Amino acid sequence: MIKTKFGRTMQILSVLCLTASTLFLAAGWNQIPEKVPGHYNFAGEADSMTGKGTLILIPVMNWLMYLGISALEHFPQVWNTGVEITAQNRERVYRVLYHMIVSMKLSLVLIFSFMTVWHENYMPSWFFTAAMLLTFGPMLFFLIQLWRAR
Repeated sequence: MIKTKFGRTMQILSVLCLTASTLFLAAGWNQIPEKVPGHYNFAGEADSMTGKGTLILIPVMNWLMYLGISALEHFPQVWNTGVEITAQNRERVYRVLYHMIVSMKLSLVLIFSFMTVWHENYMPSWFFTAAMLLTFGPMLFFLIQLWRAR
C-alpha cells in the first residue's frame, strides 16, 4: 500500500467532508421541507420534486463510493495504469495513480456532499462547471504526471 502525506491529507479531508455533510443532513432534518427537488435541468431549475426521504440516498451513495474506492486503493495490481509497469517505474507509476485516486475520491465526496446539503429549487449556475472541473481536472493533471513517470 502506498502511503504519502498528500494521500493522507486527501483521505482526512474526504472523511471530514463526508461526516460533516451527513451530520448536517441529520441535524437539519426537521427543517427540510417534505418535498425537495429530485432533479435539475441544465438551466439549474428543479424539474421534478420528491419526498425528503430520498435525500438519505445521497450520503449513503457517497459513503459507499468512498468505501469502495478506498478498498480498491489496496490493490494496485488491478488498477488500469495505461502504461507498462516495470521494476524501474513501478513505485513512481503507482504513487501517481494513488494520488489520482485519492484526489478523485475527494472530488466525488465534495460533489455529493454539496448535493446532500443543497435543497433549493434551483442549482447554482456554477455547480455544473465546478463538478466538471473537480471530476476532470485532477484526472487530466495526474494523467500528464503518469505519462511523465512512465
